[in-house]
Amino acid sequence: MIRTDALAQLPVRSVLPALREALEGPGTAVLCAPPGTGKTTLVPLALAGLLGDGPPRRVVVAEPRRIAARAAARRMAWLLGEEPGRSVGHTVRGERVVGPRTRVEVVTTGVLVRRLQRDQELPGVDVVIIDECHERHLDADTAAAFLLDVRATLRPELRLVAAS
Repeated sequence: MIRTDALAQLPVRSVLPALREALEGPGTAVLCAPPGTGKTTLVPLALAGLLGDGPPRRVVVAEPRRIAARAAARRMAWLLGEEPGRSVGHTVRGERVVGPRTRVEVVTTGVLVRRLQRDQELPGVDVVIIDECHERHLDADTAAAFLLDVRATLRPELRLVAAS
């Protein structure tokens, strides 16, 4: 049971068509919005096609801290009327809550960097969102550099979003 009433109140909903257009065209986008507008929760669900308004995609959302990753995953799962680990899950150091149907996975930037070091192609991933990118730190900067390199050399179809 998708909580459409809660989703309808998120102001970022109005920029979703422009964001989709940017990702279908150049494949990259920068999303700037104030806290509480839905950029961390609504955008990944929409890009994954979980709201019934787009193609099914696998989305990885990178958060700077473990508590933010867990909270974002719980909130998105709640918005879908599910438990974490079904359509939306999370992975942080020492904890992985995902399932075979997970389409949105929230990870820490450190986990994302380690995945990129193991397999630069990120097989099965269609979109990567680096959230809170204004909080400059080594893991986020390294992940962004790796992702830009992956797009340039291995996976030009990989879509990237920097959100702040």
